[in-house]
Amino acid sequence: MNASALAASLDQAVVSTVGDAPRASAAPAMVAGWRQRLARLRLWWHVLRLALGCLHPRQVPGALRALHAERARVRLGTRFKYARFGGRWHWDLHAPAWPSPAFDAYVRRELGRVATPDTSPAGLQTVIVAITKRCPLRCEHCCEWPVLNRPETLSRAELVTLIARLQELGVAQVMLSGGEPLQRFDDLCHVLAGARPTSDFWLLSSGVGLTPERARRLRAAGLRGVALSLDHHDPQAHDAFRGRPGAFAAVSAAAAAVRAADLALALSLCPTRAFVSGSALRRYAEQARALGAGFVQLLEPKAVGHFAAQDVALDDAQRAELEDFCLRLNHDPAARGLPLVSYPDFTRRRVGCQGAGQRYAYIDTDGLLHACPFCRTPAGRVLAGEPQDFARLLDDLRARGCPGDAACGERPRVGLAVRVRRPSGAAPVREARA
Repeated sequence: MNASALAASLDQAVVSTVGDAPRASAAPAMVAGWRQRLARLRLWWHVLRLALGCLHPRQVPGALRALHAERARVRLGTRFKYARFGGRWHWDLHAPAWPSPAFDAYVRRELGRVATPDTSPAGLQTVIVAITKRCPLRCEHCCEWPVLNRPETLSRAELVTLIARLQELGVAQVMLSGGEPLQRFDDLCHVLAGARPTSDFWLLSSGVGLTPERARRLRAAGLRGVALSLDHHDPQAHDAFRGRPGAFAAVSAAAAAVRAADLALALSLCPTRAFVSGSALRRYAEQARALGAGFVQLLEPKAVGHFAAQDVALDDAQRAELEDFCLRLNHDPAARGLPLVSYPDFTRRRVGCQGAGQRYAYIDTDGLLHACPFCRTPAGRVLAGEPQDFARLLDDLRARGCPGDAACGERPRVGLAVRVRRPSGAAPVREARA
């Protein structure tokens, strides 16, 4: 396929089928080769301009080198592919796409981290906000299980105020979750429409209730991406895990709606002991590509919520299998058409927890601030007091740090040298030291 034909194909989306369920057979979301290299060159040129605008010229060369080194350390090297949605480039699920005002805010904060670490405050880049307790599913791993389908605490007006406070702090990415956030669809659209474009907004959803019309309305209101929970490539296994017949078909239909609305698409997988194997992961990756996803997120099972007091943690061999899968899809040229992988637990084991207000935090359905969705030790209520009180809550959360308890597995192995296994045919990946 020549370059012009490839470029044209990137803006198309059609629908085929998986069994009886609709399936997004969109044009490839992934871009590699010369087009990705050109995009990366343009992106870094833009970063240089941002650095010149917010730093002293003498600081710029060192800051750019430090920023590149930090990104390579966290992501274990330079990625050879990007995802492209809506005319914007994505390389990390937990960073705003470029070009966008959110990207600019994100980069300025990261430049401050590396250029003036002693005077720049830790930047809260991503916040997950649970906007509803309601959900039509009964998922085996649900971390909101103790409060599921109880009366709502946060009103529409409180949600608007909460998002405004996050944006006042410069949060570059907001992920709206639940429960099932589509259960508050009108409130969701209202919140999005009232927000400033300085943050990228994502929806974390089961896909139940996400029709093409709703996807278009969410896009018009300001949504930029959707992460759909898909926990197995087999429809029956996914439906059983989610406690609802037709849950797999809902994901397939929602993926088609997301791509047709020109929203970014990710899939989120909770890889249980029964699931983790090389063959299952390969089939899942192919399924993700067929649905048009640019990212696959791996969230290890935790003994919280519906899994509380259960022995669900993966063993070392299973984690190694997931780590190999992550490295292969992110660094092996043979996987150029497959989605990028986000694996927060892998990152945490290598470089330490990025939560607890260091780069991200979690706000639950009662408006309480936590280190992450799995470490539930509230620092306080976000809407209590004045906006400056929220900043003090974040300072307290950072001072306490990640609990590092059984909810997240073993404590982060900060300072541990990690030799990264190089996938066959992949570009060399340097040894990383957390």
